Amino acid sequence: MIGVFLFVILIAVFAVQNAGPVSIKLFFWTVPGIPLVLVIFGTAFCGFVAGVLLGRLTKKGGQKLPPLTDIKEK
Repeated sequence: MIGVFLFVILIAVFAVQNAGPVSIKLFFWTVPGIPLVLVIFGTAFCGFVAGVLLGRLTKKGGQKLPPLTDIKEK
């Protein structure tokens, strides 16, 4: 319980210290005034989702796929 409380406090401090607005530019598209904390958490969430999806792709029926060297030898 104390660990969860400390984690919530750390997240709150992080959010307050990184609340400044930033502009995101991607090619011809610009999104002005997004809080930095949302950008950081958004990219972390996207990375988490990508990792989970890639982790599921490497498994087949609950077993890991054979290494590429084994596939080439067959």
